[in-house]
Amino acid sequence: MGDGHNAAAAAIAEAIEQAWPGCETEQVDTMELRGPRFARAAQWAYGFQLARLPWSYAMSYAWLSRSPRRARSARASAGRFFGRRLGQELEQRRPDLVISTYPFGSAALSWLRTTKGDTTPSVTYIPAFHVHPMWAHEGIDLHFVMHDGAAEHALLPGFERSMRLGAPPVRGDFGTLGRAEARRSLGLADDEFVVLMTGGAWGIGGIAEGTRGLLGLGPPVHVVAVCGKNASLEAEMRDMAGLEGNGRLSAFGYVDNMPELMAAANVVVTNGAGQTVLEALCCGRPVVAFAPIAGHGTASTAELVKRDLAVEAKDLPAFVEQIRRLRTDPSLLSRLEHSAEAWAAGREMRLSLAEIEDLYLSRQPRSSYRASSPTS
Repeated sequence: MGDGHNAAAAAIAEAIEQAWPGCETEQVDTMELRGPRFARAAQWAYGFQLARLPWSYAMSYAWLSRSPRRARSARASAGRFFGRRLGQELEQRRPDLVISTYPFGSAALSWLRTTKGDTTPSVTYIPAFHVHPMWAHEGIDLHFVMHDGAAEHALLPGFERSMRLGAPPVRGDFGTLGRAEARRSLGLADDEFVVLMTGGAWGIGGIAEGTRGLLGLGPPVHVVAVCGKNASLEAEMRDMAGLEGNGRLSAFGYVDNMPELMAAANVVVTNGAGQTVLEALCCGRPVVAFAPIAGHGTASTAELVKRDLAVEAKDLPAFVEQIRRLRTDPSLLSRLEHSAEAWAAGREMRLSLAEIEDLYLSRQPRSSYRASSPTS
């Protein structure tokens, strides 16, 4: 549905290719299995709901989060709806292992296990801080989560038995570049306080509003706004940069150098959800969740704030004040940086893959154990 799920899948595939030489990986889009027109319509409806009717998404998200009975019903419905098509795809491809980074894909895999007797080892990798019940399924062998309290919200008896604390599923180049090197490459001054604002691939969030609020801040900050595929937002931000005129705003569209941009930043501002948060934490950058998007954005933000991995700003005055505090209070900035670094320390994808490989090997007859690793 969103590029964050695809980015997580691509990061896992990258790690597999490094850890398991000779392994073949293939990516399947659960929504596309219902047909391209369905996938496009569903994506449009989801984007429209978040942008224009956020209250309705928040209500449905909360409605499922508070009742085990409703959660079971929703899981079963999604599993039936997507399971048959996914089953046909798996029958054709015959994989040794399936890893899902999307809740409806996980629902389909669980339905295939519990109703069709499918025995393919199945793993869910959850690239989010809040584990909504639609992420948790009894027919999944392993659920990789981002914090050890994730079972609290899963609404699935026995979830703890399949739960594993996973490495963040982000590309290997996040967190490998130094700030000074990144700033030289981007033409940013060493002494600037750089605020990276991004709303993910769709450019969702208060990027324009927040940028306007920051341009008059004192002491000054340099805003780097990444608008994703939101062409109208990009045009607006480039116009704003031209009118602003003193070099305190740099505007970009969809970028492929996010590791470099994050390395250059002092602070990363997001809408509170998804892959961007994990990428920022891997770079040791404090996160500001500005006007978190409904549902998973607000729920994930609550988990991040609880763990001192982010600060929240629900409206523009609060956002400007949070950035001012981070700009002028080195102890606050340092505390959040250390929290991010501590969270990311030791979380290596090769360790998560080793647990997945153990699952795969445990399902094989002893005579068929092999050194090469499974296809995903």
